[in-house]
Amino acid sequence: MTTRTLMSPQPEAEALQEILVTMKSALGTLGLRFDALGEQTARVSAMAPAMENAQQMASLRRQLAAQDKRQEDRLEEIKYLLKDVLKEQIIEHLKKQVEAQIADTIAAEVQESVAAELKDHIPASLQDQVMEHKRQLDEVQRALHNSEARRANALLRSTHLQDPLHPLLMSNDEVSPRFPKDLSGLFALDSTTAKALAEDYELPDVSESRERNLNRLMVFLGVAYQMVWFP
Repeated sequence: MTTRTLMSPQPEAEALQEILVTMKSALGTLGLRFDALGEQTARVSAMAPAMENAQQMASLRRQLAAQDKRQEDRLEEIKYLLKDVLKEQIIEHLKKQVEAQIADTIAAEVQESVAAELKDHIPASLQDQVMEHKRQLDEVQRALHNSEARRANALLRSTHLQDPLHPLLMSNDEVSPRFPKDLSGLFALDSTTAKALAEDYELPDVSESRERNLNRLMVFLGVAYQMVWFP
């Protein structure tokens, strides 16, 4: 069984980038609060010489200590939340990735298993019959395409030699690489190319005569308003 890679690094990188942005925003807010605390400390230090009342100084120190404790508690809370969010987002993201990969793997394996079971349980004769029906269907579709192309080519006139020829399909459902793009290209085919093109489309009685082969090609392509005659 083919080993499948369960995760691609790109989605994880994008998820981590989003989380880092959230962390930077939270830490930025925390930094502003520390800046404010520093400013308050500086103001207190500047006011200290003017404060003669020891009780006021002690009160301010207690306030600053309490505020510092609140900031530390807030920092720990932010760290905890970031850790929790990071863990949950990564787990959720990886869970979705794994579930999607598992679903794809199961679907592919089920398809392979069903195909193998059908092959084992359907008789060879029935399999051959199915293939024959498919071949016949391909022939009908190819014949329909070629019929429509001939009908369109029958409308072409020698006064419009640059009008495109509608290509016909070969037995392999492809267009010959030698197929001319328009009437002028068809009429300009040399002997070798005309013969090769007739053989590509498995036309009967292919000869060495350029005129004979062109004649058959024009009939086959539906360009029958003017024939190239030969002695």
